[in-house]
Amino acid sequence: MKKRIIFGILISIFFLFLVLRNINFKDMMQIVANGEYLWMLPCLGTYTLSFIFRSIRWKYLLSPIRNFKAKQLFSSLIMGFAANCIFPFRFGEFVRAFIVGKKHNLSKSASLATIVLERIMDGVGILILLGVALLFLKKIPSWTKKTVIIAILLFIGSLVFAGVLIAKKHFIDWLKKIPLLKHELKEKIIDKIKKFLIGFEVIMNVKGFIMVIFFSLCVWICETFNLFFLIKITGIHLSYFTIIFVLFATVLGVTIPAAPGSIGTYEFFFVASLMFFGVAKEKAVASALITHSFGIIFVMVLGMFYFFKEGISYKEIAAAKK
Repeated sequence: MKKRIIFGILISIFFLFLVLRNINFKDMMQIVANGEYLWMLPCLGTYTLSFIFRSIRWKYLLSPIRNFKAKQLFSSLIMGFAANCIFPFRFGEFVRAFIVGKKHNLSKSASLATIVLERIMDGVGILILLGVALLFLKKIPSWTKKTVIIAILLFIGSLVFAGVLIAKKHFIDWLKKIPLLKHELKEKIIDKIKKFLIGFEVIMNVKGFIMVIFFSLCVWICETFNLFFLIKITGIHLSYFTIIFVLFATVLGVTIPAAPGSIGTYEFFFVASLMFFGVAKEKAVASALITHSFGIIFVMVLGMFYFFKEGISYKEIAAAKK
């Protein structure tokens, strides 16, 4: 974990250097100080709503394993997102799988699979919105269409591959024929894979899968409104469709391994996309600091509340990971 943190910090430092070089810090801080922070009020509503939609979507993703109510999953969801702000390399995803597995006696492999599928559906949701936005945006970077096509192929390929494995689970038994592995180890690996695939079974249920897509769209509509409101704090006024593109570029950026909370990568891609649409660098950086800080503080406050309320410690999670 220490090596991962150091590696992530180095990446974040590199991207922060790119963002902050040749910037007028005095002007940037003045923009932050003079911000219209009343715009945070509607954002509190849309941010909360986005997590409610995430909880409902997770309920559908978990439906092949067990029926849940969204409110039963909300705290585990928030704690996982809070852990992503503390630990590098999306460690919060494991935290979420561990917590929901412990609270509801579920297979952690199956729980983790639903979170992996959730990330795939996040991509589907933002791509659908981006597809609509591109119909209205006259000015977009040349790399956008190629990136969208590659992303669509990757998402479709992932879903098809998972569907084939689910439909033909018995093919996994070929692992038993691998030499040099002990029988107990083979059985353990096969059991883990089969449990993991259970978490993908919602894609075989047409109604359930449609609901997952629907709530993925709801999540990302809320996320775009979050940015739409927050950038107004620094006096930036862009169309809703432009904000969709800014969010898409930022989401791509935070997939790069970095320090906890995607510090550096978030700022670089957020600022670069705003500057592409003519926003001054000082104003773009000020907006990046505000939007990123708002999201981290919101998740951390709620996450720490639930961690203390439910008495879950990092040592307990680390021990389970081993």
